[in-house]
Amino acid sequence: MKKTVLIICLVIIVVGLGLGISISIHKQQKPLLVNLQVTEYQNPEALAKVIAEMEARNIKPATIFVGEDLAANHCDLIRELDQKGYEIAAFGYDLDEKGEFKQLANLSKEEQEKIIQSTKETIENCLGHKINGFRSQRFSFNNDTNEIIKNLGFQWHGSFVTGWHKEASSTPYYDGNLDFYVVSMEGVSGTNYVLCDTAMSSSNKKPEEWKKTIEEYFLRHQKENKPLITEFHPYFLTANSDWWNEFNNLLEWLEKQNAKYVTTQQLISSSCLVCGE
Repeated sequence: MKKTVLIICLVIIVVGLGLGISISIHKQQKPLLVNLQVTEYQNPEALAKVIAEMEARNIKPATIFVGEDLAANHCDLIRELDQKGYEIAAFGYDLDEKGEFKQLANLSKEEQEKIIQSTKETIENCLGHKINGFRSQRFSFNNDTNEIIKNLGFQWHGSFVTGWHKEASSTPYYDGNLDFYVVSMEGVSGTNYVLCDTAMSSSNKKPEEWKKTIEEYFLRHQKENKPLITEFHPYFLTANSDWWNEFNNLLEWLEKQNAKYVTTQQLISSSCLVCGE
């Protein structure tokens, strides 16, 4: 009887020690740096709705890519977000006569420069200060785009995708040849799409699959101690109830994780990227 009690006590002690060690490790684990990127070019109400859901769970700040028309027609909203600590960056795009996106890389250098420069100036006139970042629609760019980005004084270019471009990296870095910081979206391994809602929807993925994939990449990056970047499109998420529900489910999951949310510029400037900590 005494032997049985002793064994039970030892088991309790071992389990307790294991639990204590597990809790201690979790507390000591550094939060994963997460840069949520929100891209909107047409629907200010959708943008405000998505940001409200994120703020309700204290998931902020984030980087918000806005198009020229949105900045010109809804400057008050963009300025308010900027003043609240969100990073506003330029979203470069062009539309055909049917309202469909054109690939920026298929345009001439002069056409690209006109779009990118006008977008940058419109946003900066709205905010009253310089902006640092740019992304092209559908990650479409070429050498001309890179030269324009450099010449216009952007500090970082976010059109790179891991697995697509040789320059891409999960961690932003300064490229001396390009003369700007390379910021890369996650390309989902073994697929032709990136880690974002519209791309996965276009590849016939369900919203539940999208949410699960982001969770998997979050945990993978946490294990590898690499920052995570993913992208939301308010005009898309708010237009479909299934996707909207899973977006909120994802936010609830993220709220419970050990993460530190940063803007792209904060991610670039993070001392962890310099000291290796």
